Amino acid sequence: MWTLVALLVLVAPREALVSVVIVVGLLLGGGLFFLILMVFDREALETEPGDASAFKH
Repeated sequence: MWTLVALLVLVAPREALVSVVIVVGLLLGGGLFFLILMVFDREALETEPGDASAFKH
């Protein structure tokens, strides 16, 4: 994680601060959603949505 933050600071120009904040916010939101699924709805991560027989010919 520290390496990613260091690369982000080194690569991102100061003019791109808004886009960097948006990307970091989206990554944090996605990570939080994933952690919530792992804790409260583990089955959703272990199965695929939909009917499995729909793919049989």
